[in-house]
Amino acid sequence: MRAHPIIDYPYRWFPMLVLALVLAIIQATLLWGYTGTDWLPAIIDGITTIGWLAALAYLAWFVVGQVSILQTNVITVVSGILLWIAGSFMVCDIMVRIVGIPYISFASTIPFRLLFGIPTWIAIILWYHLIVVKDPEAQEDEFIVPQAVKEEKPEEQEETIDRITVKDGSRIHIIKVDELLYIQACGDYTTLITPTGEYIKEQTMKYFEGHLPSDNFVRIHRSTIVNVTQISRVELFGKETYQVLLKNGTKLRVSLTGYRLLKERLGI
Repeated sequence: MRAHPIIDYPYRWFPMLVLALVLAIIQATLLWGYTGTDWLPAIIDGITTIGWLAALAYLAWFVVGQVSILQTNVITVVSGILLWIAGSFMVCDIMVRIVGIPYISFASTIPFRLLFGIPTWIAIILWYHLIVVKDPEAQEDEFIVPQAVKEEKPEEQEETIDRITVKDGSRIHIIKVDELLYIQACGDYTTLITPTGEYIKEQTMKYFEGHLPSDNFVRIHRSTIVNVTQISRVELFGKETYQVLLKNGTKLRVSLTGYRLLKERLGI
């Protein structure tokens, strides 16, 4: 299963939290200004219902990120809106019937909720879909690839390579794999970083992951393959997030999946 894009990137949760707080304040202000309700129930409504929307948006990745097709996206948007409206109704009902806070009719607040809910859901689904499209190598998930196919892959793999040729105009560079520091994904190309320079190669990360010597190279992120002999140390970078420091001072981010592979490779 692919890592959640908010968790997989350090500190991405912070702007998401700020955005949710801004939406909650805007919704509470509209409810207070347009309907004339008191500040307290409007603020409670705004914070709890936008928080519920954020929670549903977070969970939507585990659907869209695994099966990113049009029908799934449409069903996820419609289901998410319905679940959010139902949860918002429960919040308002609890305020009025259980807590005893006077509040306006829930039906009159539905236009405000849809004003935030529909655009937010569409934007989130489109963002999730863009992440999936930009990560073609990750589309062969364990959820999709049959076990029999996965077991055949090692037998079908070609022999490991010990050098890479890169054509640069009229020149052809020959790079020994031992000289590689790391490889970075760049769309349909990859960037080979060596102590003497950087070289663009029209080859996928999946190719290098399967053909480089497995003892020395590990994919620490969906966009990075590193030469473990060039790693100086592994350090914590944020909550449950790590980065590696290379001997030349370069710092590379490590995903949760990449960290597990790195630990196995380094024996830690």
